[in-house]
Amino acid sequence: MNSVLTEYMNISLMLTIIMTITVYSVGLTGFLKPFTKLKTARFVSGAVYEIIMLVFFLKPFEFSNLIAYALADAAAFSVFTLFDRKNKAQKVFLMFSFFSIRWFTGAISTALWLKLHVRISGLFTEWFADGSHLILMDIIFNIIEAVIIAGVMYVLIRIFHKVYISKDEKMSIKEALILILPSIVGVFSYRTALYFNSVDSADISIKTYDFAAVAFYIALYAVLIIVIYFYEQIKAVGQKEIEDAMLSVQTENIRDYISGAENLYRDIRAIRHDMRNHLTVLQRLHMHGENEAFEKYLGEVSERIDADAGENSGNPVSDIIISEKRNEAEKRGIMFESDFHYPDGLRGHELDMSIILNNALNNAIEAAEKCPEDNRFISLKSCKKKNAFLITIRNSCCEKQTVTEGELLKTTKPNSSEHGFGLVNIKNTAEKYHGGIDFSFDEREFTLSVMLMM
Repeated sequence: MNSVLTEYMNISLMLTIIMTITVYSVGLTGFLKPFTKLKTARFVSGAVYEIIMLVFFLKPFEFSNLIAYALADAAAFSVFTLFDRKNKAQKVFLMFSFFSIRWFTGAISTALWLKLHVRISGLFTEWFADGSHLILMDIIFNIIEAVIIAGVMYVLIRIFHKVYISKDEKMSIKEALILILPSIVGVFSYRTALYFNSVDSADISIKTYDFAAVAFYIALYAVLIIVIYFYEQIKAVGQKEIEDAMLSVQTENIRDYISGAENLYRDIRAIRHDMRNHLTVLQRLHMHGENEAFEKYLGEVSERIDADAGENSGNPVSDIIISEKRNEAEKRGIMFESDFHYPDGLRGHELDMSIILNNALNNAIEAAEKCPEDNRFISLKSCKKKNAFLITIRNSCCEKQTVTEGELLKTTKPNSSEHGFGLVNIKNTAEKYHGGIDFSFDEREFTLSVMLMM
């Protein structure tokens, strides 16, 4: 009986280790989820992690489990990088972060399980008296332990995903080196605590698996989270400064538009003055019966009027912006149509309207230019319904868009930290008027709607 029980306990220990490794590999696939849309990349990386750890377990090598987990971690993230070679510095940071999450999961869950094991074992003293239910209880205990490990890992990963916001932004090597330091210090602090706990000395009273130790491990993980939090805050401040600088440049450009609008008004007054002279000449030619000269002069005046005709949105500033963007679009082979009418309720707010039109049309031109020449178009329309003014910009779009639920589109330009503020500026401007923006897209067309309340 004892030999059978011993054999079973060996098998149980093996199954416990395999189950624990499986929980960690599944945790890795969940950890990688926000960083790639390729399910294959996540599952293959998790499988590589588990296979390597099982090899180390089934055929033990002469090195510590710290090195074993480090090698499995490095192999898994190397495979992950093969699927997506971009942002390698971020992948190094993720590798060290998961490495520390795994160790903190093991430390916290072991401490919790040992405390719980002592309590629930006492409830089944009679069962253990003759050993008849030992196998059943061992199975139950293994399941409980696996659930605790999975729960702790889920919470730690969830916190990491919550705090690390800029998942899609490029990370520099310098940033990665700073961010991996808490993970390295945390893991080695944990290992140091284990070492001192193993020292046989009356002066050392460290109990690695008591609740004080759990608090210590949580504090170590909190250091990593706090560093990431401040990193995100610094990035947010930097992006705000860039955004403000770009908005300042746009404001200066818009002031130029306003200056151009004043010149346009002067030109209009000059045309009106000339028109009186033209009408006088035409009237005299008609009175003297000079029909041929009358028709010729009328044709010349008509050509002049057609040449001077531009946008007619009802506002000189928006006329200039739309005219400039139309000319830019046509130079790039983009068909441009406009049915935009400046609302009376926004007179005196040309600066804000210019921010909306400039950013929206710049984005539309950039997207449409990437399409085949026979499929390049931009459509600008507006309508007013009671107190709501709606601007709709449609354009051809042949590039895959990236968007996360509840967020704006991600820029496709190489340096995302210095681009992608167009929609942000439009959104902020619309919200000044208690409005907002909405967009929709497919493989051929992108539509942006901006609503302003007047």
